[in-house]
Amino acid sequence: MDVEIELGRGWWWVIASMAVLALLGLVLLGRAVTPEGGGLLTLEAWKLLRENHAYDAELSTLQQNADELASLLNERPDPVRAALAADRIQQSALDGHPALALQREALSHAAEEVRIWAVGGGAREDAEVALIEAGRLVKQGTER
Repeated sequence: MDVEIELGRGWWWVIASMAVLALLGLVLLGRAVTPEGGGLLTLEAWKLLRENHAYDAELSTLQQNADELASLLNERPDPVRAALAADRIQQSALDGHPALALQREALSHAAEEVRIWAVGGGAREDAEVALIEAGRLVKQGTER
């Protein structure tokens, strides 16, 4: 039993139309993901774009860490939560984008001050001052 499928002339138009629509879709997709200025990225421009994304992502993380420390300061002292937060913040401060080293260091110091305050070993004002300074530096990082 042989089955023969015969495509008439009409099918070629359908296939050609589908190919044109697929190419048009690729063009629109390319325009959507191409950075401003259009054109191809050079290696240097691509590296700069990648570094900017890494910088922004780390800055967002630093801001979240500062917010977490602020919420710890605004609640009753909780040595366990403060110690866990401080350990995590200090561990993440060991590496990162070189341009944010000062912000990481200040936030690490603020985390340590909040830990000391939470266990009753230091003044709340010391932790507040360290956190305000870290927040100022993180905010300064957003104004590039």
